[in-house]
Amino acid sequence: MRGRRPVRVVALVSLGHLTNHLIVMVVPPLVVTWVEDFAIDYTAIGVIMAVTAITSAVSVVPVGILTDRVPARHVLIAGLCVLSLSVIGLGFAQSYVELLVWAAFMGLGNTVFHPCGYTILSAGVPKQWLGRAFSVHTFAGYAGFALTPAFIGLSVLYWDWRSALIAMGLAGLAVAATMTLNRDILVDGRGTDSGDRDRRRERRTILLTLPVQMCFAFFFLTTIAYWGFDSFLPASLFEHHGIPETLGTFALTVFFGFSAVGILIGGVIADRTTRHDLTATGGFVIAATCIFLVGDVAGGTATIFVLIAIAGLGAGVVTPSRDLIVRRVTPPSETGKVFAFMTLGMDAGTFIAPPLFGILMDGGHVVWLFRLAAIMLICSVLTVTATQHIHRHRGVPA
Repeated sequence: MRGRRPVRVVALVSLGHLTNHLIVMVVPPLVVTWVEDFAIDYTAIGVIMAVTAITSAVSVVPVGILTDRVPARHVLIAGLCVLSLSVIGLGFAQSYVELLVWAAFMGLGNTVFHPCGYTILSAGVPKQWLGRAFSVHTFAGYAGFALTPAFIGLSVLYWDWRSALIAMGLAGLAVAATMTLNRDILVDGRGTDSGDRDRRRERRTILLTLPVQMCFAFFFLTTIAYWGFDSFLPASLFEHHGIPETLGTFALTVFFGFSAVGILIGGVIADRTTRHDLTATGGFVIAATCIFLVGDVAGGTATIFVLIAIAGLGAGVVTPSRDLIVRRVTPPSETGKVFAFMTLGMDAGTFIAPPLFGILMDGGHVVWLFRLAAIMLICSVLTVTATQHIHRHRGVPA
């Protein structure tokens, strides 16, 4: 597991994660284009994105269970193929119904990357490097999010959006082929933790245990905070601070960019401490404070952007520790199922946040968008400390 092998494992799994995020972000940059080309309205576009999210939410836990029953690399490669074919299908779509069908397949393909990726990394990377491995994996996903709007935007201006989607799908199939050729390094530790009858019984109910439920709440609350804050950030900065929407959109780039930097820093920190709860608490307190101040300070644009940058940095630092906290409460043979359950928590948060924060915007309570996001992050800190307390009570090392 040492030497070059962990580097290859991390690089290959992270490349898959980047490809996943690159593809699942194709709809937002094409909203205006599709409204014109398919003669549909913005609500119809919203339904396309909802179909992807619903399919992902319904399938992710069964996919996680499957990941614990068959080699994770098989599920990962199959999911990447489905995802790649779905974006090629979108490139060839000639009707709104076809868009909906391929969007549903995109949601299905999207389900494999967290349960499979974390399972393979947990088994293929030495423990002392795992925090950095998780941070590179997450950083690659953020890179995919950042690349998609630029690629689609340039394609719409200088090329053809259909050809761009087909090219992305072919690139995804090429990554799947690369994984197939290197499948021997994508191990998942199967058979290394058989356990006795009581332990096997406990694993059948692992999702119902209090530590896993606390981690689910952690993902759920943080997703509500970030989806509410991110989704309406340009509009809220315009309404509350008078910052033009074009400049407010750049605030998202600042937040995600500094989050990506924070993820890499957090990976190093996570490997040098066992108190991941303290890292998560510190990062979220910083992020929550800055998000709260964005709504309550009367400073200029530069001040607002500095606060957003610090919030992104604090949020990013938490991510590797967050993943290690989940891994600590998870038996090795159940990694896929538990991380799939965490993804379900994120899906649930994405269902709730946009309408909830939209109501605040429509009601003229813009300042409460920032306050509620900060409150959700502070509440998530409580789930981290609760998990730590449970471990101490049970005599499990932090």
